[in-house]
Amino acid sequence: MPLKNDSDTVARTPADTTRRRNRFAVRRSPVHGWGVFATRTLAAGEQVCEYKGERISWDMALLRHPRDPAHPDHTFYFDIGDGTVIDGAVGGNSARWINHACRPNCEAEDRNGRIFIQTVQPIRSGEELSIDYALCVEGRYTRQLRQRYACHCGSPDCRGTMLAERRWRLKATPESTPAPDRLADVANSSAAPQTAAPIVERQSQDALVVA
Repeated sequence: MPLKNDSDTVARTPADTTRRRNRFAVRRSPVHGWGVFATRTLAAGEQVCEYKGERISWDMALLRHPRDPAHPDHTFYFDIGDGTVIDGAVGGNSARWINHACRPNCEAEDRNGRIFIQTVQPIRSGEELSIDYALCVEGRYTRQLRQRYACHCGSPDCRGTMLAERRWRLKATPESTPAPDRLADVANSSAAPQTAAPIVERQSQDALVVA
């Protein structure tokens, strides 16, 4: 499918959400904060937008964090697996507002270092777009930690948390290269983490953090 950026206009603040896109718009979400909603029917496998932002190193990402001390667990970092992070808070677009769902209707795809969001099933006009953050954090998954990253997606098979299932976790090694489709939350981190996992938002690497 050819790339189309005409509907991927940069949305730097929620104030821009009144502008309608060809395929989607950003509005208040019943799930959490702001969300991205289809403005027409989308076919399965259709490209929605590219995850954009400033490309920075992990060292710079750690220096910038937390951007908002009131919400230290939240970032718009997307790790692309080569030591580079996309900071959606700087020069980013609407993709950063895509919320989590345990049964998502979209996924992130790496194309030569560029991250694109595409649908995995048909989506009706007015339906909210979602991806599975599958957040990975170091240490034991306690009840408190699961509640800290509680999920409110409302899916029939909601796992109750945005944390990744343990079966997805991989043993970290110095040579580990994170999978590309991740948003990253680096709260309480002192160095770029090494654990690889599916799409995630988290206190470490490999995570999508959107909204």
